[in-house]
Amino acid sequence: MIRDLHERYSPLYFLAALGFGGMSVLFFMNLMHLTPHPDSVMPTFDSICAAWATGNTGYRAAIIAGYAGFTPFFLAHLYLLAWNLREFFTWRRTNAYTAVRNSNAEVTLMAVPLTLGMTINGLFIAGMIFIPGLWNVIEYLMPLAIALYGSVGILALIYLSRYLIRVMHNAFDFKANGGLNQLLSSFTFTMVAVGLAAPAAMTTNPTVVTIAGALSLFFTVIAILLFLVFFPLGAMSMLRYGLSLGNSATLWLGVPIITLLAITYLRLRHGVVTVAALNPNAPAIPGTSVWLAALLALMVAAQLAFLGLGHLAMTSNGFYKRFVFSRQEQSPAAFTLVCPGVALSVLTFFLLNIGLVKNNIFPVGSVGFITLLVAAYAVQGATLVLMASLVRNQLLRAKA
Repeated sequence: MIRDLHERYSPLYFLAALGFGGMSVLFFMNLMHLTPHPDSVMPTFDSICAAWATGNTGYRAAIIAGYAGFTPFFLAHLYLLAWNLREFFTWRRTNAYTAVRNSNAEVTLMAVPLTLGMTINGLFIAGMIFIPGLWNVIEYLMPLAIALYGSVGILALIYLSRYLIRVMHNAFDFKANGGLNQLLSSFTFTMVAVGLAAPAAMTTNPTVVTIAGALSLFFTVIAILLFLVFFPLGAMSMLRYGLSLGNSATLWLGVPIITLLAITYLRLRHGVVTVAALNPNAPAIPGTSVWLAALLALMVAAQLAFLGLGHLAMTSNGFYKRFVFSRQEQSPAAFTLVCPGVALSVLTFFLLNIGLVKNNIFPVGSVGFITLLVAAYAVQGATLVLMASLVRNQLLRAKA
């Protein structure tokens, strides 16, 4: 594997670690949506053991797939995270770091807190599915989760403030942009927002729900504002100067942003139910509804629109051939392609379980249920092939 890149390093290499972390979470979706966990909002070691003990073939298949996929991919995530941190701190002492800090590429630093947010998420999942009885002390873990995600959020704010101050004083280079690179900032803050929304969904303590929910909303607003600013900015840049070949993969950045915003909403909605339940005069809030299924379907449709546009562009300009399926070009930006596939599959699981199954639109085992489940797995399989090609052609090279 390449190493000691020094000035040739880019923070976008963190996206390789992010992709493996995201894939581990996607395998976890088998446990989340295909095994019962009636006593907790997410599967735990104890609920998984109980599901296995039933002897149900479907449960056992989901459990095997979940553990067999989550474990190696999350370990690979941790390895790539350590590799990136080592290369990153070495790179910060080079002139290349200074050059990045004074260009549009400064936004690539947002990949650091983005990936750290994924690490916290993965560690929490690992604890739940590997440590017996951990759910029993969940209330003690929630303040820690808020502190960790809050720290990542502060780091992201530091990077963003430096970037915005420089842009406001020195202007933005539209010609050098050539893509939707700047949406990486929105992606980062949605990762922080969804992480902070987790305690709001998992605790029964109204104080924790309020603090976590308020912080999550704060970072959600920042993420949405950044998207509303940088999406038209990127579109304007591309329409005027064209799409840069190396930045083609950024056309898919909207896909994971949509997934994280959807999950943030679902988690905050759960927190609202928790707080409302404390008020005996509050109206009951249904666990699901048809409009929620419609909302999730709309978000999946929006993701497909992003994917379709990006695929059309990358097919026509030769990005796949030069950056993904060969070693003609080396660019860590190509790893941007991994998260969209993961994000689409993850949101499909939520649409299937929360939107369609709970509304009895597609009952478990129906043709519609199986079709959508197969579609989610097909996207996952294609993403795995993509990851393997990227690792082989971008990381496992004789030299950088």
